[in-house]
Amino acid sequence: MSGVSLRMTSLKTIELKFLLKLLGCEDYRGKMKDLNPNSGTKAPERDRICIALGSIDIVEYDSQIARFSLAPPGTTLLGLDTTSLPVTPDELKVLQACQKAEGYATPGKISGVPADAHQELIRSLTERGLLKINKEDIKEAWLTDKGKRFLLHEYEPTGSYPSAASATMLGNYVRFLRENLGQSGSLPTAQPNMQSNDVMPVGSSVKPDSQAVLQQIKQLDQLMGSDNYLPIYHLREKLQPPLTREELDSLLYELQRADLIELSSLHDQGDYSDHQMNAGIPQENRCYLFFISVF
Repeated sequence: MSGVSLRMTSLKTIELKFLLKLLGCEDYRGKMKDLNPNSGTKAPERDRICIALGSIDIVEYDSQIARFSLAPPGTTLLGLDTTSLPVTPDELKVLQACQKAEGYATPGKISGVPADAHQELIRSLTERGLLKINKEDIKEAWLTDKGKRFLLHEYEPTGSYPSAASATMLGNYVRFLRENLGQSGSLPTAQPNMQSNDVMPVGSSVKPDSQAVLQQIKQLDQLMGSDNYLPIYHLREKLQPPLTREELDSLLYELQRADLIELSSLHDQGDYSDHQMNAGIPQENRCYLFFISVF
């Protein structure tokens, strides 16, 4: 087994939480400001997590150089005869911007060079050992194909996780598995003889009755660790299809009338996305029935 494979099977908890946040973004691509693993995670720590995951090809990211400085060979080069330097005029202006800064420079300090060429010039000079990059700002990150394969087929959680992922993060992972394993045909597609106490298989064409929905609520609550406060979107992801949105709403109201469940409202969107919030049942007061509790 390669060193990279060994590294990939032993993710740190905070790295896993970063990935779970990323799985909740459209196309598994998100802006860095939305990918804090914890509420108290600072931007530099978040960026280091992203860079660490990028080093093993689980994620890729788009970054902009914010600060750079002269490397020793660059300093030596600037002391040579300017008529025979092995750099272009624009590259020379980048090096001179560092020299004038007497420390590190920012792209905004480069004069006489089009702004859209700054990043490419700095990276080219860095690759040739003439500059050092002191700081990069990561704008967004996305899951690579290798990262998808790793999360689907290779990653095996071990040990204890003192900073547990939220139910929303776990829901992101469950949805990711359904979306991708479903595409590869790895999950069952039907179970004609389902009993009311069975779990609904993903992709089933059999429409459950109210008792089957009740059993599904109980099992999802246990799976998600939602402490008898299950967000409706988890149930929709599981049962639509075979049920339509209207059919599922009707069965939930039927269970509520029978005093088997309670539907409660969402008043503060908090960590929930607009998509998750809109999965609730809208009410006339513009709130949503969002949580399901079983009596």
